[in-house]
Amino acid sequence: MNYISLRKIILYSVIINCLLSKETNAATVNLYINNDSPRSRNYNNPYKLVYNWHIVTGSTIFSSITVGKAGTIYVGSYDNKLYAINKEGKIIWSYLTDGKIYSSPLIDKNGIIYFGSNDKKLYALNPNGTKRWHFEAGGEIYSSPAIDKNGVIYFGSNDQKIYAINSDGTKKWDYKTGAEIYSASPSIDNYGNIYIGSNDNKLYSFHPSGIKNWEYETEGYVYSSAAFAKDGTIYFGSYDNYVYALNLNGTLKWRFKTEKMIYSSPTVGSDGVLYIGSYDHKLYAIYPNGSLKWAFIAGGTIYSKPKISRLGNIFVGSFDGRIYEISTEGKLLWNFKIGGPIYSNIAFGENDSIYVSSFDHKIYAFRKKLELTPSPWD
Repeated sequence: MNYISLRKIILYSVIINCLLSKETNAATVNLYINNDSPRSRNYNNPYKLVYNWHIVTGSTIFSSITVGKAGTIYVGSYDNKLYAINKEGKIIWSYLTDGKIYSSPLIDKNGIIYFGSNDKKLYALNPNGTKRWHFEAGGEIYSSPAIDKNGVIYFGSNDQKIYAINSDGTKKWDYKTGAEIYSASPSIDNYGNIYIGSNDNKLYSFHPSGIKNWEYETEGYVYSSAAFAKDGTIYFGSYDNYVYALNLNGTLKWRFKTEKMIYSSPTVGSDGVLYIGSYDHKLYAIYPNGSLKWAFIAGGTIYSKPKISRLGNIFVGSFDGRIYEISTEGKLLWNFKIGGPIYSNIAFGENDSIYVSSFDHKIYAFRKKLELTPSPWD
């Protein structure tokens, strides 16, 4: 199957999912923040998240938001542009490429912005939005880049390859997998090893030199990006419905079966609990031994990677168009319905603000608001 047919299948499945997604009946609940205990409610100091602003781009947004210095927000759109937006919701600049932007931007320590485009190019932009360089791959780039401690940038392409690019835009190495790397993005562990999934159903591990450490084969496409436990355990999901835990040498530690395919990437909490979404509309919390802690049911497929807030709560977007905030016990704390399905990851900004992009062409911002609620004991 060529990558164009595959892309159509994936996009059609997303559209069908949108049409079939059901409305959730979850009620909105205020979040009360206690500076001493993130899981306690302090009725003398209550806060909740409220809508702040939104801006409209020219097309659907698959790209996740990245927050840079001074709170600047970066995101790509299917209108071929990468946007830089200030925290007040004003567009600072936009950069036009020759293709749709699915890839999420990466920002290095010097403020350089890296992202891929469907014009087959990986771009490096200066903080002012001017082009620093571009590198042309052999296929469209849906994958989001990752960077190691030496400034080497890694990404996948529909030409079946993972690329390692030096900070000056020259190629360090590449490796051809057995199929397209549609949207799987690389992850880097504490040892500098690079991990990426492919549509050949495999997760690959590479040494920074480009030598393959190992490959692990599942029974479905691997779009999920790997996450790592403190002991080095590697977690990822597959289209075969399973969450996998692998040892550092690439052998299976355990696997956990969900009810449908997994596109979402996992997140690991400070207590070692793994969080991951599924096509079955559920957010799963899984103990390090592979047993289920809880499953939260949203109103639509969860493509979004769960994000953990400063207070330890889990934020995730769903294809039902809602942002969910969930406690570590699996209880709904807050949710908000925006104007379109959410495919991307939630991003955190200054002062506990959050940002999300949507298929309705918009970027949304929410801020923390003090709400003086009478004590229930009055």
